[in-house]
Amino acid sequence: MVLHRLLLEDINEWERICEKLNEQNNNLKVPLENNTTTLHQFNMDLSDLFTEVNYYFGKARRNKDAISRIIENVLKDLYKGQNDLARKAAGIQLAQRYPVPDTAKPYYPEDFVNLFELEDQINAYYYALDAALKSLNHKASAKITNNSILNIERSLLPSS
Repeated sequence: MVLHRLLLEDINEWERICEKLNEQNNNLKVPLENNTTTLHQFNMDLSDLFTEVNYYFGKARRNKDAISRIIENVLKDLYKGQNDLARKAAGIQLAQRYPVPDTAKPYYPEDFVNLFELEDQINAYYYALDAALKSLNHKASAKITNNSILNIERSLLPSS
């Protein structure tokens, strides 16, 4: 059932989601002017985007782990062959033309799927979302640094 679930993932939808989140991330700038209004707005925008990216990252991680387990099991299975290389080659060939489960055939148009290509597609959106999370964490750190500098500057100014 796991492969069935993976085959039903809409790769085009994942690409749209990753592009949209990447665009939102690129548009989210650490405020140049640090005051309570700009920092509050930035915190809200950062939190909202982080929550959305993290939600999709969790789904992507689940899919990445699932396809990795499927491929690992296919490659580790015992195949007929004269030696280890022949048995390994048989596993690779099976992974390249893995039979689509009957339950997925009404929704997936092919009889076979290349597990390595499926893994590549799944990894693409996993790593895109991973990069987005790292960027958002960096922006959060930059905001904290800017806020700290602002507080230090205020403490150095003479009181009126």
